[in-house]
Amino acid sequence: MKISKMMIHYTLMFTVPTAVAFYYYNPQSDDDIRKAVEAKVKPDAERRRKNHSKFAELLLQRGDVSQETQKQLDDVTSFTKRD
Repeated sequence: MKISKMMIHYTLMFTVPTAVAFYYYNPQSDDDIRKAVEAKVKPDAERRRKNHSKFAELLLQRGDVSQETQKQLDDVTSFTKRD
């Protein structure tokens, strides 16, 4: 059975890099990435309060806000991790 040089060339050209990529590819989950970033960047409570008050001020410019809307706005501006 005769195999052309071009077929061997393309097989090596695509198979070997793909196999190497799959061997070394080690994806991280979102939780692992989040933990790594949180370990590098320490939370700043003062900055968090300033950002919270800034967004709350922008979103709560009117005084006639219903309870449901107020709850939704509190959820948006809470800056806490949701499960």
